[in-house]
Amino acid sequence: MATYIHKTAQRLRIRSEYILQHPNEVHALIEQLNAIEAVETVSHKRYAGSVAITFDGTEISADDLLETVESHGWLRSEEKSAFVENAVKSGSKTLVKGVAVMALKQLMGPVLSRAMPFA
Repeated sequence: MATYIHKTAQRLRIRSEYILQHPNEVHALIEQLNAIEAVETVSHKRYAGSVAITFDGTEISADDLLETVESHGWLRSEEKSAFVENAVKSGSKTLVKGVAVMALKQLMGPVLSRAMPFA
């Protein structure tokens, strides 16, 4: 999963692999963020790996919040996982192609042998 960041003057939304895979650590920081007066709401969608923070833009900036979550690893991506994910995708495509060719041979084999005249 690629890290996604969307920030406005009063809202910051982050979606990342770290948020998806480390819910306890994310929850701990969310509690700390909720203690900040300028932070109005924090919405965590655990299974989407997403956190949205709304805040008073006159007291704190999106960049300040982004720096905080970055220091806690929320923007980190695990390259090993991306490698495994790509390998699984590639292997799945190869497997599907192989199964499709086998099915086509089984389906078309008898048809082709009946169509060819025997000598």
